[in-house]
Amino acid sequence: MSPLYQFDVDTFRAIHIGLHHPWLDPVFWALTWLGDGVTQTVLVLSVLLHPGSRKLFWPLISSLAIGGILGAQGLKRLVPRDRPSNLPWAHAQEPLFGGNSFPSGHTTSSFAIAVMLILLTRGTRYAWTGWAALGLGCLIGLSRIYRGVHWPSDVIAGACCGTFFACAIYLLFENFGWVRKC
Repeated sequence: MSPLYQFDVDTFRAIHIGLHHPWLDPVFWALTWLGDGVTQTVLVLSVLLHPGSRKLFWPLISSLAIGGILGAQGLKRLVPRDRPSNLPWAHAQEPLFGGNSFPSGHTTSSFAIAVMLILLTRGTRYAWTGWAALGLGCLIGLSRIYRGVHWPSDVIAGACCGTFFACAIYLLFENFGWVRKC
């Protein structure tokens, strides 16, 4: 057994089985729901409601669309990897719709939004928002393992992928003079 697969199995068991408590199921369901692309799109659209935050819209929606949708979903089509919910001892907590597991799309989009917020708000009084979003992104990634639909390395790769796309998009926006901080 390869060391990566052993890490995935051991860590998956520790989180998916070892952390399982009935009272945590709705907590991790809510976290997974916050990482869903539709929910994240609505949250990003909500920045348009406040005039002071409207300048965040294009960088955030670009990070979500390019990192979360194109990046994660594109990689899923390139990397054929079964979800851990296919294991006989796993108890997936959401309907299985198939598809590859690498990387976690929920985690990718959560990190893309969070890292973009960190970059857009650093050095301002709103810097805490990006760090709070990053903490939420970590919990969303954890929820994907807890709910039995992703390997830990899927979540780690999703975090790296989301970070990469947010940084690349930020640099592109900055190069063209499109970045306006809070």
